[in-house]
Amino acid sequence: MREAKLDHCTLIPDSDALAGAWRVAREIHDHRAEMQGHFEGHARFTPAEDGVLHYHEAGRLSYGAGQIFEAERRYIWRRVPEGWQVDFDDTRPFHLIRAADHPARHDCAPDLYILRYQFDALPRQWQCQCRITGPRKDLDLVTAYYRD
Repeated sequence: MREAKLDHCTLIPDSDALAGAWRVAREIHDHRAEMQGHFEGHARFTPAEDGVLHYHEAGRLSYGAGQIFEAERRYIWRRVPEGWQVDFDDTRPFHLIRAADHPARHDCAPDLYILRYQFDALPRQWQCQCRITGPRKDLDLVTAYYRD
């Protein structure tokens, strides 16, 4: 079993702790629409050059009254001195992960994303909580990652 290597100052995992396959379960609470959703699937962090990890997840999203969709997303995680810079797959910045007690932010005017990562259960699992607010959005997403 792979041991998680954490930076003791920031509690940020290194690429070895994240690389590989994960099972993903995401709960979605849309407070504005008064709807619930659930995503189940798999994700993989694939190492590339210079401490970069390519993230890809794919699975099934059920949302509202039984609607089921195929869903996927891709990100680029880049190790930087402050932690992990997470970018969209087209290289636009998404957010910077610093420490578990320091929320990440993504301003997507007029919406605001606040993300909190919990890496303390690595190497077996980790979690991300995301709060999205704006004129048309009021969502909570909780994503759990379990080692495949």
